[in-house]
Amino acid sequence: MRPSFPASGALRATSTAAFLCAALAVATAAPLSAQVGHMPNASPYEDIKIGQTLTPMAGRMIMGRDLAGVAPKSSALGAIRYDIGVGGPASLFVRYLAAPSTRNVLNPTAPKATRVFATPNVTTHLLDGGLDIALTGRKTWHQLLPSLNGGVGVVTDFAKADTGAYQFGTNFAFSYGFSLRYLARRGPQLRLDLTNFIWQYQYPDRYFVKASDTTSVLTDTRNRSSWRGNWGVSAGVAIPIFR
Repeated sequence: MRPSFPASGALRATSTAAFLCAALAVATAAPLSAQVGHMPNASPYEDIKIGQTLTPMAGRMIMGRDLAGVAPKSSALGAIRYDIGVGGPASLFVRYLAAPSTRNVLNPTAPKATRVFATPNVTTHLLDGGLDIALTGRKTWHQLLPSLNGGVGVVTDFAKADTGAYQFGTNFAFSYGFSLRYLARRGPQLRLDLTNFIWQYQYPDRYFVKASDTTSVLTDTRNRSSWRGNWGVSAGVAIPIFR
């Protein structure tokens, strides 16, 4: 299935994320004035090499409720993320994420009280990549490395159309978020990610047809599609590779 293209709301979100990343890239290129006044052996800042890491992660996906109420429910998530430094404070990343959950299947022709037909299992799969900008440049602060990141990819649940003719399909997904890494002087690194994943839901014509109780799943045809944000909170161990 073809991915659907974003509406203006998603473009505004991704434009904001891109602007923040660009601004941070300029800001972090300047010397860190906070280091002034510290002896080298007493400075809270330490030079680092932003190399390559592979990070298995686990956490929670907090799903945003869509207009029709057919989105997957909040659930646990698992992810694997690969990062590679590309110069200065910048890194590129690729990430795969899976969130097994359940969702409502609706029978649009039934009255509202009995409209939920089933609650099957569903797994949301997401593959994306993007840019990560370290806020402290190529240095850690007390061994901490905060960063902002943004990305784009695809999301799908691999499910066929249900009995109500709804199908999520394969869609573009956009993301922006905050990361915090603890870089121990020896051994693996610890990583915490907070990310907002944005994708689109599209609804079939049946959702606008009135049932016997004169209600319908949706009433305004302008809501035939909607963009929703879904927050992911995850933590993991970043393993340096190819040193």
